[in-house]
Amino acid sequence: MDKMKDIKLIALDLDGTTLADSDTLSNRTKTAIESAIKSGITVVAASGRPFVMMPDSVMNIVGLDYAITSNGAVISKCGKTVHRSLILPDDVLKILGAVRNDDVILEGFIDGFTYADVRYVHRPLDYGCEPEYFEYTRSCHGKIVDMRSFLSRHRNELDLISIISTDEKLRNRLWSSIEKACSSVEITTSTDHFVEIMSAEASKAKALLRLCDFLNIGMENVCACGNADNDANMIAESGLGAAVENASQKCLDRADIVIPSNNNDGVAQLIEKILKN
Repeated sequence: MDKMKDIKLIALDLDGTTLADSDTLSNRTKTAIESAIKSGITVVAASGRPFVMMPDSVMNIVGLDYAITSNGAVISKCGKTVHRSLILPDDVLKILGAVRNDDVILEGFIDGFTYADVRYVHRPLDYGCEPEYFEYTRSCHGKIVDMRSFLSRHRNELDLISIISTDEKLRNRLWSSIEKACSSVEITTSTDHFVEIMSAEASKAKALLRLCDFLNIGMENVCACGNADNDANMIAESGLGAAVENASQKCLDRADIVIPSNNNDGVAQLIEKILKN
């Protein structure tokens, strides 16, 4: 397809897209990324994870210098932060006010690290964590007993706040309540049971636009690939938007092309086609 021509930057979501469900990077996908970089294409990891929790299998690829993390709140080059969009302190307090009467799990990202309710860290499967991410969740930086007080104390430093609950009606109610209370936030989700809140200046799409401006690359020369709702706008704004076949409906609706699943080297096949063109 014509949109595969003149691709200068490829932005890749990780979980459920580039990484297999086993949280691993296949040899074929690693080779494809390395080939893209050697051909002169900039490859960017674009993840909901904070920087410290990014997988070594991806971040150790030579030439993969840029990362969009914390759902677009942070952009880094070679491990150093070059842009950060923080949640406004007043909005942090409004978010805490919205959840004050609900027993939900809270999580906060600060400067690349994860701080989570100790209950979630100790028993993640009880709160909807998928088994393959058990160790990822257990390895978070901070295990906090009183997350509400913690978030309030650190309200000037937060890249992202997650609300975690297996109650869909409760998640929808809180999403709506926070959206009405806070005019300067972006709300999305990367997986079931999560409501993820960032600054209105932060999203994967906005971070990608910011990075492309810095690199002097037009969005028409960008391919973005993802699987979850937090990838949908990035996919829609790119010249070539790709969704893996296991993606959310929102992603599939906005994609130009649907590729095989994350367990079938879909990203590798996408990159191979781009290089062939």
